Amino acid sequence: MESPLEVYMKKAEIEEKVKEVLREVSKMPLKDILSYIIKGEKDATDLYTFLHENVPSKYLKEKFRQFIEVEASHDKKVTEIFNTLYPHEELSDVPFESWTNVFRDREFKIKTLRDYLDILEVAMKSERLAEEVYLYVSKHIPNPEYKGIFIELAKDERDHYEFLRQEYETYEKAKAEQDFQELIKELMKDKKRA
Repeated sequence: MESPLEVYMKKAEIEEKVKEVLREVSKMPLKDILSYIIKGEKDATDLYTFLHENVPSKYLKEKFRQFIEVEASHDKKVTEIFNTLYPHEELSDVPFESWTNVFRDREFKIKTLRDYLDILEVAMKSERLAEEVYLYVSKHIPNPEYKGIFIELAKDERDHYEFLRQEYETYEKAKAEQDFQELIKELMKDKKRA
């Protein structure tokens, strides 16, 4: 069971990682940022596909299926913008740290509530970063139509983040309650032995 300090430190790490990646992305030319975004949308689609295939709840399966569709539409919109701005050019080979590799590189399955919470943390991190990158681009792209698109994409990412955060908080409370009940059982066993 994680202590409150460990949970706090993990959340602080997530925020710091988002800021660090955003600092790096903000130093890139627009072509590279768009390439980075496209890679990120493919990564998000992979993550939600994993969740869709592995969560037992029909409601969550449907929710993550919707997320897959939204992320795929983001990929399509940004790819169209990229192709308009950089016709006949390939995506830049930008450094991209995939936060979903943890689940792809080994045969990870959701077996416990902690597994689900860990994946939700990765998804929240991904959504926060995507939102920030989209907002950054919206402020720096000269085309007003594209500005509006990036603001709308940022809103979608914020909506995803909020859903994931609520999911996380709900199940984190359940996990804490379960851990507390186990602690009480252990304390009662010790008391009976004494």
